[in-house]
Parts: sequence; C-alpha cells; structure tokens
Amino acid sequence: MIRNCHRLTALLLCCVLLVSAGCAAAEKTITITFTGDCTLGSEESTRKDPNSFDSIAAKEGYDYFFANFRDMFEKDDLTVINFEGVLSDSKAQETQTKRYRFRGPSEFVKILTGSSIELADLANNHTGDYGKQGEASTKETLEQNGIPWMKDTNYYIYEKDGIRIAFLGLHKEFKGNFEKYKQVIIALKQKEQVNAIVACWHQGSEYRGSHEVRPTESTAKAMIKYGVDLVIMHHPHVVQGVDISNNRCIFYSLGNFVFGGNDDIREEKFLIDKTVTSLYSMLVQVKMTFSNDGTYLGQQATIYPTYTSSAAPKNNYQPYRANAEEAVPIRDAMQIDTKFDLPEITTDENGLSRMELPYLPAFEEAMLPESEEEEQASGPQGVPEAAGAAPTRDTKGN
Repeated sequence: MIRNCHRLTALLLCCVLLVSAGCAAAEKTITITFTGDCTLGSEESTRKDPNSFDSIAAKEGYDYFFANFRDMFEKDDLTVINFEGVLSDSKAQETQTKRYRFRGPSEFVKILTGSSIELADLANNHTGDYGKQGEASTKETLEQNGIPWMKDTNYYIYEKDGIRIAFLGLHKEFKGNFEKYKQVIIALKQKEQVNAIVACWHQGSEYRGSHEVRPTESTAKAMIKYGVDLVIMHHPHVVQGVDISNNRCIFYSLGNFVFGGNDDIREEKFLIDKTVTSLYSMLVQVKMTFSNDGTYLGQQATIYPTYTSSAAPKNNYQPYRANAEEAVPIRDAMQIDTKFDLPEITTDENGLSRMELPYLPAFEEAMLPESEEEEQASGPQGVPEAAGAAPTRDTKGN
C-alpha cells in the first residue's frame, strides 16, 4: 500500500509538471526594440566636412554607428528605428524652403542591414527633404535590402509563431485625421486579425522636456482606447516621460539616437527648457506576451539610458549605454515628465544601466481611470484632461 501511494504521488507530481510545462509553452513572447531619431546622412553644405556623418562613415565603416547595440538588436525579434532623412544618390528636388535637409547615399542602407535593424518608421518631417524622388528612393532602397517601412496608412504586419503585430507610423498631422486612423486601428483587429498594434507617432514640441496634455496625451490615450497596445513617440529630440493607460505603455519621446544631422551635441541644458539636453537618449525594449491561441496577455518594458555621443560636445554618431552614474540625469529628466515614480536604476554584469518597468497584464475588458471614462467616440476632441496635468519642474512633487 505504501509503495502504491508513493507511485500515485509520483504520478501526480509528473502530471503537475507536465501541466506546468504545457502552460509555460503555451505563452509566446515577442521582443521589440525601439530607438530614437536616426539620421544616416548629412546636409549638402557639410557633407565633405571632416566630422560630418558621411566623412565618419568613410573613415570608420558602416558597422561603426550601431556597434554598441548590435548584440542587443541581434537577440531581439524586431528592431525599429525612426528614420529621419533620405537615402538617395541624387540631390534633385531638395526642399530649399526647409532649414535642415538630410540625405545619405543609398549605400548607407548597409548601416541598417549590418546592424540587425528590421523596420524603419518613415512618418516624420524629414522623409520629404528631397521631394517625391527622395522619398521614393528611400522606400525602394529599403525594400530592395529587405527592410520594411511604415508611414501613415501603409502599416506593416510582423508575423512570428502565428502571432501578428501591426505597426503604424503616424506623422504629426495624424491628430487632425483621427477618425480615419481610428477606423484603420479597428480594421486591423477585426479584418487583419492582428493580435496587437504598435503605434509610432511623430509628435510633440522640439527640445521640450515635458509633453503636452492636449493633443499629445489625450490622443495617445484615445489610440489605446480604440485598440492600440503600445505607443512610441519621437520628434522632440530629447527624452520625455512615460505614461500608462489601460495597462499599455506610452513613451512620449526617446530622444535622438544615431543622429547624423548635427556634428555638435548639446551637453548643456537648452535655453528653451532648462531640464533637457540632446546628449541624453533612451532605448526601449518591450516584451509582448501572448497565449498559444494568440490572445494578447500583457507587456513588460525595459528602458536603457543612453548617451548619443561619447565625444561630446562633438558628435561621433556612436551612441552608447550609460553606466549607473551617467543614467541618473537621464532618469531625472524622464521623471519630470512622468506622473508615477520611475523604477530605480539597476545594472547588468557589465555595469550598464537599465530601468525595468513592471509587467502590465492585459484586461479582458477596458479598465480606464475615472478621468477617462467619459471619452467620446469622436476621438481626441472628446478626451478630457487627465486628473492632473503633466508635471513640470515647477509642479513635480507639489
């Protein structure tokens, strides 16, 4: 009898282990890395300068620029950059009315292919720096080298292990056409049968340390209400804060990353906003989890504080991960624009910093803060302000 009891106990234990193993195997994780603004090229007037992006590319080679992050990019499932500029061998149709116009030769696409970068967001204010020919050349060059792109209603769907994640690239004008894009978001879930949606939005005020409640925050939260599961923003060229709505993350600005548009880096704080500098940046990596049948389960984001150059005030176009001490001012800059306490800085075995946000499980039904419950179906125009406006250096902690 005792022997039979032992056999029964062993059998039950095996069943528990098999069930546990089955549950673990039933979850699927997709790891996505997002960088800040990337410009792979120069202005025509500075192209031949010894410290221009083009000159450094000729001197150091194409693997130089993303060298400090290639291992990370190779290990994730998808690396997404905000690509600000043009890949074209012609300077025709240069938009002379714009103050800054950035272009790299089409061969610079090898910088991306050699660094395990798999998706380019073209929804920004520099894709058209060289008119229709420049934009067409950029798209064609990316496509010919196996790098998909996204812009406006031209979304991209990433597929792995039966999971489909849609990526939307939205420009600033998106907020004025919210109804059209709301229908795109709904159709992605209903017709394309995607399991999750990521929106990359080019929005915000340049060199401002805090995002606007209207239209930035209200529209981002409206996107989430209608089906977006993660919002990543660019354009301010400096880091801003993070928000959480319905257990989905909103990153208001990642800052610059490999930014060839300027050969100088602002180490000091900007006169327009004493809280920010373009030396600070962050890389965000998000793990999205799904059940075996494709149901979205949740997300966990890790922030990697970075510096845009190791040679500041000169830009050497080679960002690197900050150590614990260097990460402190980056965390402080983010905290000014974040309503909750950010995670403490931790380090890996190499002493490089990170901030790990908690895992955010999905809900079967939308669970919005009381301040959002009265959102109207019309979109951001009907979204009331959050209970408290985005904190500033004057109001934070009061």
